[in-house]
This record gives sequence, C-alpha cells and structure tokens, in this order.
Amino acid sequence: MFAQWSKLKQRLEIAFPLAIAIFAALLALNDLLGGKYGDDEIKLSNARNNSYQWYQAKGIKGTILEGQIELIDVLKASGSLAVDKVPVMDELKAGLTKKIKRYDQEKKEILVGSSQLKAEEWMQEVDGKLGQVIGGKEYDAYLLTLGDAGNQFDLASMLYQLCMVLGAVGIVVHRESIKWTFFHLTLSTGVTGALFSAYGLWIAIKVPEL
Repeated sequence: MFAQWSKLKQRLEIAFPLAIAIFAALLALNDLLGGKYGDDEIKLSNARNNSYQWYQAKGIKGTILEGQIELIDVLKASGSLAVDKVPVMDELKAGLTKKIKRYDQEKKEILVGSSQLKAEEWMQEVDGKLGQVIGGKEYDAYLLTLGDAGNQFDLASMLYQLCMVLGAVGIVVHRESIKWTFFHLTLSTGVTGALFSAYGLWIAIKVPEL
C-alpha cells in the first residue's frame, strides 16, 4: 500500500506542476484577449462619442434653419416685407424646410445606423459609399456586449489565479486525502476559468471590427 501511495504521490507531483503550467498559459491567453477587446472597447467608445457629436451637429444646423423660417414668418406677418419680396421669401422658406427634412433623415441614420433603414432612406456617405453608417445606438449595443465579455474575462482570470494558488498548495501538502482534494479543486477551478474565457470570447467576436 505504501508503494502504491508512493507511485500515486509521484504522479501527483508531476500532475500539479503540469496543471499549473497549462492553466498559467491559458491565463496569459485570457489576459491577451481581455486586453485586445479592452482596446476595442476604447475605440468603440470614441466612435460612439463621434457619432453623437455628429448627430448633435445636424440638430444644431436644423435648429438654425428653423429659426430662419420663424423669422421669415414673423416678417411676413408683420408686413415688413415688400410685396415683390414675398415670393422670394416663400421660395427661401421652402428650401429651408427641405433642408430641415434632410437633416432629420440624416439624424435618424446617424442615430440608428444604415443597417436599420431601407436603402432609399440612406442619406450619409462614408468613404464615398452610402449605407455604411454605424448608428450611435449600435455603438451603445456593441459597448454593452464588450463590457459583458470583459466581465467574463475578468472572472476567468480570477479563477485561473485561484487555480494556480490551489495547485501550489497541493504540491506542498503530504496527506493523501487533502492532496487529492486540492488536485480536484485545481482542475475544477481551472476548467471553470477556461469556460468563462471561452464564453467571453464567444460574446466578443460578435462585435464587428472597426
């Protein structure tokens, strides 16, 4: 029986470092993925801010035009316009109204994205092409997705580190039952960490590259 325990102990002495090495490699890979998608999250955040600033710029332009239309209406109502200028002002007002409508359509595309609109509703060109606008709300959804993925990577990192701590303790423990317990704990925490890492990657790859 002592001989059997001696052989088992020797195997465990090999199994513990091997398990620690494997999960340490997975930890490094997990941290690499977390860093990569963390950088993507920063890029998306910047793109989202640019998108909403673009939206606000269109809104400001539309508000300015609405002010001009109101001024024309006031001038007409007050009789300040010469009779021969009224048709000119009406034509100007019609042009301004048309521009406001276009700005509203552009704002909609900037907010929801080209993919959520019909082709005939595309107004904005990106790199000379229509239908390429990623909306502010789409960026919001992407950021939530990457935030969820980041949480999974963080949980995986914590479990990998716990796994290696348990493995290190298991190496120095000599009692058979406790050694087995630590070996099982080492494997279970490491495998669980791998599952969280894989799930985080599965979530993150859904977000398109910028």
